[in-house]
Amino acid sequence: MPVGFKYISAKMSETDALIGGESSGGLTVRGHINGKDGIYAAMLLIEMIAVTGRNISAIYREIESECGSIFMEEKDYRFTPQRKEELREILFEKKEVPEIPFEEEKISYMDGVKIYFKNGGWVIARFSGTEPLLRIFCEMPSREEAKQVCGIFEQFLAL
Repeated sequence: MPVGFKYISAKMSETDALIGGESSGGLTVRGHINGKDGIYAAMLLIEMIAVTGRNISAIYREIESECGSIFMEEKDYRFTPQRKEELREILFEKKEVPEIPFEEEKISYMDGVKIYFKNGGWVIARFSGTEPLLRIFCEMPSREEAKQVCGIFEQFLAL
């Protein structure tokens, strides 16, 4: 779905999701407000630590053992208005993407250009809605793969 908590809240209502969040730290849960609340999210984490008596590292290891690990890489690039137009043309008019050594599942242009991989990873290149930035985010099964994929996009776009 597109970036922005209004989209997350709408999807949560549509699917009766338990939890929704974004990488900026915004999070909400079913029955709470329909907007991001980082303070509430932090309080839930503190409550989890208090109730379980375990530190956050132990809780995180338990979650990883149950759900697996993912690694995220994020890079931001500033540019001139002319360069933004060049990047927009490459990504959204010509729909050119770099060759990446992971099997593609699909490509979405809903909010940037997002490539989904069959290994469960993904990469997205999108313009910030609030700053003159191109952001590249990548989640992959290993830290090295996430850095590699971001680097491939960076080289492809000559950033």
